[in-house]
Amino acid sequence: MKTRLLSVATLLCAFSAFNVSAESIGDAMEKCRNTDNSLKRLMCYDKVAKSLNQYDGVDAQVNQLQAYKGANGNVASSRPVPSTQMPSAPAKPKSEFGLEHKRDLTKEASEIAVTIDSFKKNLRDKYVITFSDGSQWQQTDDTYMKLEEGQVVSIERGLLGAFFLSVEDLNKRMKVKRVK
Repeated sequence: MKTRLLSVATLLCAFSAFNVSAESIGDAMEKCRNTDNSLKRLMCYDKVAKSLNQYDGVDAQVNQLQAYKGANGNVASSRPVPSTQMPSAPAKPKSEFGLEHKRDLTKEASEIAVTIDSFKKNLRDKYVITFSDGSQWQQTDDTYMKLEEGQVVSIERGLLGAFFLSVEDLNKRMKVKRVK
């Protein structure tokens, strides 16, 4: 009788060890996050990563991650980003030409043709030119060019963020920068 009772107690202990509260990955990660020592925290994360199959809900989370990866092509974070937060690339109007020092320039125009609306010289004898599209450019070098109101000129992009103003039948270029 004692042996039977002892064997039943052993079986109950063995099965209850597996049913003690099944921990989810979120709980395990939370435990690791609350560890103060950075080395112990790292070891805890490594331990969780090595034994992923022992946690509840792993299959559902892996399936969700694979579905997200399949929809977007790559995984940027562990949770999906709503489509309203994804930036879209709007078409840039001509009025943005010259203001793209912090933007991707691979699809931008390399040259524009504009008409001079007005121009004046500043205190340092440099042209400040206003074009018909409302943009304002300032001369940055000492090149002399004869400009007239209503004249059509082209501004082309150079290397290292430089811009050059040129007239069609003239073999000169004036270095300019956009002011407004």
